[in-house]
Amino acid sequence: MEIKIHSAVPIDKNFEEYIKNKFGRLKKFLFDEGSADFHIKKEGAVHICIINIHSKGYNVFLKEADNDLNKSVEKLFDKTKRQVRKMHDKVVTKVYKKQP
Repeated sequence: MEIKIHSAVPIDKNFEEYIKNKFGRLKKFLFDEGSADFHIKKEGAVHICIINIHSKGYNVFLKEADNDLNKSVEKLFDKTKRQVRKMHDKVVTKVYKKQP
């Protein structure tokens, strides 16, 4: 999965690689290569992380905010994993119900 990171907050290459590796693990739930846009911005003391995943006709858009950037990324990963897994299970169940 191709992940593009857009950040209004200065982050180093190691943190970028961490985000790409973490969210790259979700590609096993996607039905094609997929792509993701990951945005990081700061409003006051709050870091806001937004992810938008595109995969074979399905889009997942999630947003998470926290005072700590790392916590925000971790919470967003957990939410994203639940949503992507739910989407995957719904599609797989639908396909298997169609077959006799």
